[in-house]
Amino acid sequence: MSRIIVVDDERTVLQSLDILLASEGHEVIAFQDGSAAAAAIRSETFDLLITDIRMMPVNGMELIRLARQRNPARPCIVISAFNSDDAVKECYANGCQAFFPKPFNLQDVVAAVQKALRLADDE
Repeated sequence: MSRIIVVDDERTVLQSLDILLASEGHEVIAFQDGSAAAAAIRSETFDLLITDIRMMPVNGMELIRLARQRNPARPCIVISAFNSDDAVKECYANGCQAFFPKPFNLQDVVAAVQKALRLADDE
């Protein structure tokens, strides 16, 4: 079982991902607030981060940098309505494995989670 931190300021997105990833056998730690997620990233062990970009007061890029600072091989996936070319490039430049613009297909996210976790296990 993998531990996945999911961060999004939209409750419905959090609930959907929580239910789906839990049904796939993952333990989901969900946060609607970037500050609380940052505290968990600093103190919890986890295998994957899924985050939105635009959140206050701590945004998704800060969470990705923090997660990768603690473990450079930790996979990160971004889900965001803010999908400019610059935002997507910044995500990949910071080591994200996948970027999904909202609205996204839940099964595509699950497939990306499986792939990211599999690749992380191979390292």
